[in-house]
Amino acid sequence: MRGPDSNRVRFCNTLMSRSLGRAPRARAGLRGRRSGTRRPGSSPVDVPAEPLRVRADGRFSSRYLDTDAVKVIRRLNAHGFTAYLVGGCVRDLWVSAEPKDFDIATEATPRQVKRLFRNSRIIGRRFRLVHVTFHDKVLDVSTFRAQVEASEDPHDPMIRTDNVFGTAGEDARRRDFTMNGLFYDLQAGELIDYVGGLNDLERRVIETIGDPWVRFREDPVRMLRAIKFAGRLDLRLADDVFQAMLDCKDDLKKAAAPRLFEEIVRLLNRGGAYQSTRLLYKTGIMDLLLPEVSERLDEKLAADSVSPMWGYLRALDECVRSGTRVSQVVMLGCLFLDLFDELLYDEGANAGIRDLTLCIDRVLRPLALRMHMSRRDAFRLKQVLVAQRRLAGLVKIRGRRGASNQLMSREYFDESLHLFRIMAETRGRFADEVADWGERVRR
Repeated sequence: MRGPDSNRVRFCNTLMSRSLGRAPRARAGLRGRRSGTRRPGSSPVDVPAEPLRVRADGRFSSRYLDTDAVKVIRRLNAHGFTAYLVGGCVRDLWVSAEPKDFDIATEATPRQVKRLFRNSRIIGRRFRLVHVTFHDKVLDVSTFRAQVEASEDPHDPMIRTDNVFGTAGEDARRRDFTMNGLFYDLQAGELIDYVGGLNDLERRVIETIGDPWVRFREDPVRMLRAIKFAGRLDLRLADDVFQAMLDCKDDLKKAAAPRLFEEIVRLLNRGGAYQSTRLLYKTGIMDLLLPEVSERLDEKLAADSVSPMWGYLRALDECVRSGTRVSQVVMLGCLFLDLFDELLYDEGANAGIRDLTLCIDRVLRPLALRMHMSRRDAFRLKQVLVAQRRLAGLVKIRGRRGASNQLMSREYFDESLHLFRIMAETRGRFADEVADWGERVRR
């Protein structure tokens, strides 16, 4: 190919040739306020022997609680077992956010729980718990755990098993962040805090339970969880937590790729995609997990321009917060769309659909393989990206009306149009095309 097309090929080849193994760079900014910085190897935070009990307020009214979770707790209590709501649902209710899940912790063992609920099954090897099923809903019921020692190998301190049962206090102390170590006692109507989580939530700061360097090396994915919570709940990372991320981020290479991909998707799907992705970039974690995106942002920064990706992610957050359903493919499209900007939206480019597809595939295929993206999602994402140029009216096709009807009949059309609207509204382009496609959909 010659002319503009050859430029597109060079662009593809540039993306393909980028080094994926370079050392990540730490970027300044977005640190939390100082909150008792600890150095690697220092002793963990002190936690009280007796918990703080706080009377719950209207945020824990029965109308905000899952009725099936309440039924499970009451049945466990009726059979003499202590049982609490735990973790994310307690945290979210305290900050007036809508919980995604209602998890339960109890002194009953998995076998004892299973005997009480016929609609249940025991799952897991590394962490055994019980799934109690109600129609299309599944509740996690876990037994109080004690802290498990990490591997004695200094080069591999990750926790491989977590099935030592313990008390409620031990269970709270083994969790990752103080805000996730809270219990809600339904019978007493009280919050139970062994780890200082309520105080940290009031200060709106994310603190680990214990030394953050140790906690992140035990399970490197905790770094992504901290970033997710910071973005979704508008919290700050404590200084030592931020520094530990800079020091420990290379340990993410030891984590299973499917877990990493799952957490990246979770960063995008709860209304905090923009802030979370900024933290990925500023900590240098993006260099490790999404080097193509990171280098694209570096190029924009060097050229003294702002990547449209940030606008796409803000628009994605607005969609999620408004209750608009956003598919996983559209979320990923918001993250990766700028990689293909010149290919898709440059009016001077005249590559045909076949060449466009090949060029996108050259970049997307290795990225999808490295992230362990499902074949279905990778293929659908490629279809949605290729469709962008057709939606923008930049592909000359004979029999345009018939071709438009054919595109509208494709199963990926709705996702393609959704991503196109996000792009067009964010950048103030293709307003006529958006209106035209909207009219065709309404006919």
